[in-house]
Amino acid sequence: MVKKWIFPVVALLALAFVSPLLVAEDEAKTDEAAAHEFIGVKKCSFCHKKDGTFPSWEKTAHATAFDNLKTDAEKSNEVCLSCHATGMTAKDELLEGVQCEACHGAGGDYWKKSVMEDRELAIKNGLIIPTAETCQKCHTGEVPEGHKELPAFDYEKMKATGVHDMPVAEKTEG
Repeated sequence: MVKKWIFPVVALLALAFVSPLLVAEDEAKTDEAAAHEFIGVKKCSFCHKKDGTFPSWEKTAHATAFDNLKTDAEKSNEVCLSCHATGMTAKDELLEGVQCEACHGAGGDYWKKSVMEDRELAIKNGLIIPTAETCQKCHTGEVPEGHKELPAFDYEKMKATGVHDMPVAEKTEG
């Protein structure tokens, strides 16, 4: 008689012990999925050429920021790259200059038109709407040794001037 209920009890105890481990593993996978990948300005330009954003960005100092790094030591220095480059793609390609994703977040999960058409969905998938804090990651009063002094950073002035034209749809809204 006792033997009939031992197996179910042991199975329940084993399940109680193993299930938290399975949940933790699923949470780790979810955290990995939350890390978005950089895709590069070429993919962003597919849509943003038409709305004027990409061509106006190309004329900015951000687009050519990497060119200011003259030596191989500067071009491989993480401190320099943190402001003069955007990041690395999944294929370990360096995204030179301050590309779209430096300010708007890695676009691997939001760059497709079907996602970008829904602002909240795009944000949920990694799109960042830049703020003063976004800019101040690089535009601070502190510069690395040997770097030329930066002009004072006025977020409101820069926001009004812009680092690129706003997409036509956003110009007419609000």
